Amino acid sequence: MTFLHICIVLAFFIVGLSTGAVAWRLIRGPSTADRAIATDMLGLLAICFAALVAAATGARAYLDIAFGIALIGFLAAVSFGGLLERASAPPPEPGE
Repeated sequence: MTFLHICIVLAFFIVGLSTGAVAWRLIRGPSTADRAIATDMLGLLAICFAALVAAATGARAYLDIAFGIALIGFLAAVSFGGLLERASAPPPEPGE
């Protein structure tokens, strides 16, 4: 095994542990904001996983997958931000 393979295996292990911790926060998060951040973090970990698979196999198609996940994750983060902003805004008073 080369040094690169050892680093990739170690990175897979770290990403796996991180995914477990983020999934725990997604399930147990006390607020909606915690769950939204955990969902965004899961997208980032999926990008890491796709990049690691690309590094391990040499297939560049996984980098395209990572790019697609990043685009969808960005749109989801913007949507969650707008949803949380609307939820925290005070309701308009009658007659306005």
